[in-house]
Amino acid sequence: MGQLYNKLFHPVKDDTSNWTPIGRYNKRVKNLILFGGYATVFCSLIWGLYYLSRENWPHFIINLISIITGITILLLAYGNHLRSGAIIMCHALLFTVVMASLSDIPMNGVPRSVHMNLLPVIAATFLIFHREGFYLRLILPIIGLIFFLALALNVMPIPSTDLAAPAEGRLVGVWINHITGIVGVSIVIVMMQSDMNARSALEKDMRQAIARGEYRFHYQPQIDESGRVFSVEALLRWYHPSRGSVSPMEFIPLAEETGLIIPIGEWGLRTACAQLAEWAKSPQTAHLIIAVNVSATQFRQPDFVQEVKSILLLNGAEPSRLKLELTETALADDIDAVVTKMQALKEIGVTWSLDDFGTGYSSLSLLKRLPLDQLKIDKSFVSDLLSDERSVAIINTLVDLSKTLNLTVIAEGVEDEKQLSALKSIGCLSYQGYLFSRPLPISELNDLIMSEHAVSHTPNSLELVY
Repeated sequence: MGQLYNKLFHPVKDDTSNWTPIGRYNKRVKNLILFGGYATVFCSLIWGLYYLSRENWPHFIINLISIITGITILLLAYGNHLRSGAIIMCHALLFTVVMASLSDIPMNGVPRSVHMNLLPVIAATFLIFHREGFYLRLILPIIGLIFFLALALNVMPIPSTDLAAPAEGRLVGVWINHITGIVGVSIVIVMMQSDMNARSALEKDMRQAIARGEYRFHYQPQIDESGRVFSVEALLRWYHPSRGSVSPMEFIPLAEETGLIIPIGEWGLRTACAQLAEWAKSPQTAHLIIAVNVSATQFRQPDFVQEVKSILLLNGAEPSRLKLELTETALADDIDAVVTKMQALKEIGVTWSLDDFGTGYSSLSLLKRLPLDQLKIDKSFVSDLLSDERSVAIINTLVDLSKTLNLTVIAEGVEDEKQLSALKSIGCLSYQGYLFSRPLPISELNDLIMSEHAVSHTPNSLELVY
């Protein structure tokens, strides 16, 4: 049942970033939700006042409910709860239009017209959810299309004529509903075309970015209990000549969808291993580990293990200095195949870290099977550490679990001394976050490392970089 639920309702890919305030779809989706919310409030208000003046209470109540629904949609959109707002909007508008159509009974030579408003709802539903689960992506638009055809062809059961809207109101509504339906569909089509053009241009630029050398790694130090940098996480950045700095939240989801994440991921492994080989030449940096994020798409490639081995060999990098970070999404496939790949690389010295553990769908039973070396405590738990007892309990549990399974544990998103002290008291002794350093270009990171070795340090005396 759990797998069926995931297929129906969860995104096709790990694409929750699309619903964040800085996601690739946020402007388009937010504008669409706002348009739907305002259209619902405006149209329902006009018709509500009309029916109120006629003392037609059943229809007035229907429009009042629609107004409340529209306001709810607007509040969710302005609060950047985009996914919730989109789901409520599409379901609510579908239900409202269908219910209103049942009172729009063809009679006295006036045809039914309210169902025309289903067209923009159907188009918007497909546009917003085209990368979501099976239900939102296909079933919901198909339901809307079935209702539209049934109403347009007058095959829906006709309720009592007592519920029919007044003839004069319906006559005006024929013009209004056709106009709003056509305008709504036109707006959605324009948005779809705009999105397709933007997507195509972004994809083209991404394909050229590797050859042009536009991708960069910024490295965020990982600190041990003595305040010493023992590892860094390589974080992908893209500097485009005309776009400027492109947010990973904007291009990574598209890279996953198009498969471009595979060559980008290969570039990342080559760059990290080349840097490890360079650091190995100096005693001040030879101890450093680089943690590289591996996408689920890249990890699923049949030749992934051989690719990593070849890159390590080609660059002469020490495998034990390479740490690969997986998210729980990569564990959603055949667990035996996952373990086999991880074990094959672990045998040559590569270490494994599970990123954002506790925020996804993996079970604790998987931990005893996976050849992991490290768990990362998600920054959402760290940010609530001082105000939420449940976050404290979760971090305590993760630290104890890591000790039991002989894993190291690192907390990410550490931003102030109070969080650091709390983590130390719990027993978490490795950290990453803006308290210590932002992600740095390689030149600045090297300067930081060299300055650390230039003078004697007492514990926690690492120079902080903000």
